[in-house]
Amino acid sequence: MQKLRLITLFALFMFVGQPAIGLVTDLSNKRIEIRYSFNGADLILFGAVGSSAVDPVNDDFDVVIVVRGPEAQTVIRQKAQVGPIWINSDSLTFPAAPGYYAVAASRPLADIASNAVFASYGIGFDHLPLLAITPRGLAAPSSDFRAALFRLQSNQGLFRQEQDSVVHIGEGLFKTDIRLPANVPVGDFQVETFIFKGGTIKARNRIMLAVDKEGFERAAYDFAHGYPFWYGLVAVLVALTAGWLAGVLGGKK
Repeated sequence: MQKLRLITLFALFMFVGQPAIGLVTDLSNKRIEIRYSFNGADLILFGAVGSSAVDPVNDDFDVVIVVRGPEAQTVIRQKAQVGPIWINSDSLTFPAAPGYYAVAASRPLADIASNAVFASYGIGFDHLPLLAITPRGLAAPSSDFRAALFRLQSNQGLFRQEQDSVVHIGEGLFKTDIRLPANVPVGDFQVETFIFKGGTIKARNRIMLAVDKEGFERAAYDFAHGYPFWYGLVAVLVALTAGWLAGVLGGKK
């Protein structure tokens, strides 16, 4: 099935016959449904490269794939030791940090292009255009808080940089695996593919991936976000009822 999809992609590209460097990509699944049994998802991105400028057989090229999830407000807190205990000290709020961010490449990023090239396209966590809320308004975060954000999201499996590899299959074809953890945020994801040659970008494209809740999870999600007060009240009542039942059943033994 995977081989048939690759052949179809490459045939489509050859039929289109773009005059410059051509790039076609596709995902094994463009919609992920989150239900009660969801424990993550593994996707495969396929791609085909070919043109008059880059021969898929004789010319080498590098591939960098960036997957970016929906943005959300994220608060980072620093801890300080006071005597024998640790307490929260400074904090910083990122109003629009990506809820998921992954970078896969055919080689280490440092071997593909310079930091200036990656910075111009916002490729890699160090080059993400992040802003934070400060007393002076929105401003670039300090390197310490940027690193703390990366650690926090990485520990939850939501940031993955150079943990996955893009594999050249041959004849201008490549693929990579995309891992979405069980706690992946809901929303629209951007999957961007960049083709590099000689340290410069020769082609790029973007496809969309949708992650959404279905069934009871969808109803609970809509209720929680549409009616937060009533959702909290119901949650408290359910917790109290569960505690009361546990006491009653425990007392009968």
